[in-house]
Amino acid sequence: MLLTGYPPRRLVLVVVLIFLAAVLFLQQTTYKEYMPAFKWTQDGQHGSPAQDGSRLEKPEEGSAVPVKTAEVDLPVNTADRPGSMSTVSSAGHVAASSTSASYLTEETMWTISPLQSTTDVPAQNAEPASSKQPLPHEGYETVQSRVQELIKDWTPPPQGDHWPPYDGYADKDYDPNRWEAFEWDTDFYLKSGIGKLEQIGVKPKSYRPYLLKEGTAGIWRKICEGPRGLPLNESNTDDVVKAYAAIRDGFPDVAIGTGIGIDLDYCFDRYNRYGPYGLGEGEEIVTHNWEEPSIKPNWSDVRWGYLQDQCVAENKHRFADSSPVNLAPGKDLPEDDAATKSEPGSTESKHSPRSPPVTPVTTAQMVKAATPRPKLPRTAILIRTWEGYDYTENDKQAIRALVTELNLLSGGEYQVFLFVNIKDSEADIWNTSSPKYAELLHSNVPHEFWDISVLWNEKVCQEWYPKIGDWQVYWHQWMPVQWFGMTHPEFDFVWNWETDARYTGSHYQFFESVANFSDHMPRRYLWERSSRFYFPSAHGSYEQWLADTDATIERGINEGTVKPVWGPADVPNATIKATGPAPTSQMELDKFEWGVGEPADLITLQPIWDPAHTIWTMRDKIWNYIDGLAPHFTGEDPLDEDFHPPEYEGLPRRAYINTVSRFSKRQLKAMHMENLEGRAMQAEMWPATVALHHGLKAVYAPHPIWTDRKWPAWYMDAIFNADGNKTAQWGQQADSVYDHDREHNFNGWSWYYHSEFPRSLYRRWLGWSADDASPLNGISGKSLEEGGAFVQLDGKHSEAVEVGGGGRMCLPPMLLHPVKKVKE
Repeated sequence: MLLTGYPPRRLVLVVVLIFLAAVLFLQQTTYKEYMPAFKWTQDGQHGSPAQDGSRLEKPEEGSAVPVKTAEVDLPVNTADRPGSMSTVSSAGHVAASSTSASYLTEETMWTISPLQSTTDVPAQNAEPASSKQPLPHEGYETVQSRVQELIKDWTPPPQGDHWPPYDGYADKDYDPNRWEAFEWDTDFYLKSGIGKLEQIGVKPKSYRPYLLKEGTAGIWRKICEGPRGLPLNESNTDDVVKAYAAIRDGFPDVAIGTGIGIDLDYCFDRYNRYGPYGLGEGEEIVTHNWEEPSIKPNWSDVRWGYLQDQCVAENKHRFADSSPVNLAPGKDLPEDDAATKSEPGSTESKHSPRSPPVTPVTTAQMVKAATPRPKLPRTAILIRTWEGYDYTENDKQAIRALVTELNLLSGGEYQVFLFVNIKDSEADIWNTSSPKYAELLHSNVPHEFWDISVLWNEKVCQEWYPKIGDWQVYWHQWMPVQWFGMTHPEFDFVWNWETDARYTGSHYQFFESVANFSDHMPRRYLWERSSRFYFPSAHGSYEQWLADTDATIERGINEGTVKPVWGPADVPNATIKATGPAPTSQMELDKFEWGVGEPADLITLQPIWDPAHTIWTMRDKIWNYIDGLAPHFTGEDPLDEDFHPPEYEGLPRRAYINTVSRFSKRQLKAMHMENLEGRAMQAEMWPATVALHHGLKAVYAPHPIWTDRKWPAWYMDAIFNADGNKTAQWGQQADSVYDHDREHNFNGWSWYYHSEFPRSLYRRWLGWSADDASPLNGISGKSLEEGGAFVQLDGKHSEAVEVGGGGRMCLPPMLLHPVKKVKE
């Protein structure tokens, strides 16, 4: 026999290794559904203290102040996979193996653990939103009757200067302004003070969700130099963000989405979040529970590009060989397809997904020394800015945070750029030694960011894609991103980011959690699922939502309202072969396996939906899918509002709102190829439509979103998941929430491009006043924090009550947009 020559001791070792390999293999396949749920710890350690021996302090017993506290986390000094995630049973396990919900197991729902793990903290007092039971299903007519009753049960304010008009819906069956009369959720401000946390012994501790070691082969992340001239592990915590391992009980639950692996049991105040990046420098007052960094850089002299490049060079063993970053790659088209070779997700990829598949191994291979693991992918972050942009101090602090947390602390996994739109299309910005380049760079970008800035203008779009006929960035904002991706093949993924986006938690944890969530989504029903919002108060746990969503999709298939996407869509007159992979089987035979572990080609932060049957104004802004059939813009008609050609009615398309999204190399290449042929669509439709046509993997990552009012759960579901009485057609019929006036319903969300709530919340978190329609309008943020204020919480008839006085606001990780002109 094969093993007869082995001594008994070696045979035992071989058997053990085979068993471990088998279990790991099963954990990565659908067979895990039929296996016991093993709980693995990393290197045999579970919940051990951090490297420096410190841990978050235990709140005093008997405290009268309830808190939501962080659960124990795994240590993160070692791991078996990049972007190490502690196993978190966010949703448990669904018995039905025929739905995508079965993939939300401990192995797939990960959260990145901060270096300072929390232990010995009291159990959470408040019932989490995910434990609520879903609302019972009601028929379309019943729901519409309830909607009519609710919208008639209010008196709109006087018209004034308001859109949509308050007096425009008396005779209609909907009213996009009705939510404005819902109760304000002032608990964001009344239940978030650090003073109450400190009373029970919770103090800020270092928050560092990073690994020091990756993989059994020992690919170590080397520590990089920070802006204070010291390695980031030697700067005496000056460069370290700190967080509180608790959330005040009563702080509002997530209204939309789920944690997707983000740790929501920590909160951040402004000084401990932005202090390492310059907030509070030079303030004469003593700031409670925050220690000002001992080393204060001359920020203007920091060379962020040099620090990033140096960090990548120190960690080059972790990444594939590639050319150095070029800030001015020129306008010439690449001579070959080098930028698309070995895309992540393809079988030829030289990079591994974050949870690498386990491949069968021989006995001899198992007993051999481990071979080096595949190289890690790299991701570019493009912060979209433009000529004439006024950088506030908070803008600079946010950019410093992005660079430090995504590049310097991760060992070079990400690289951050300012992507600067120059208005003059004829300006010579393609040669870094030209006087015009220096003039435009120096006059439009703060000195510290010069060496992370990439200048571009619409000229490159016109020269690369002459067949389209229109190159305005308003309509075609992905053309320059495609140019960047094609001229920077060293990056496997590109995130498009906005200057008015803010994140109160760790950027690294957010990006890694979103990517890992998307990696693990199966392709079956993926397009259909991605069109529906998840509301915890209406749908119960995310697992319950998934099971219900898949069942509804299957009912829609049977009723003929849903034609499921399985592989590339059929595109009339297509001249380019689809670049995505072919399905591995017929859809009916797939057990939600295809796509699991495959990096997403497109990640969005809002649903992906079909606009064809809505009255969304941009639904037909399509160029040259029929030769010469395209909108034409003039000074008299800058939107060509009557362009709705019937020839495009059958063209498959998808859209998503908001441009913050991630693209794979393969996605950008497909968009580039279509533009070369002269085909294009309006910016919100372009990426998702190309992914649909090419059979690429597109995922809506339902990150946590909050609302400024307390919406009835059933009404929120009825409005945002309206389906026109067609099964599984969420947001895709004439009653779509994306229609011009109905879109006003988003105005109180913490993440939507024209919402007012993010700016007010962020300003108050910074200790400033905010002008809005809430009961706290105009009250100084610091006055509210320190001494409190008397307000009428319903804004009208109630007696004034004293609120505030609990210290600086402490927010969980929240993605906020838009947050414009951030200055006091």
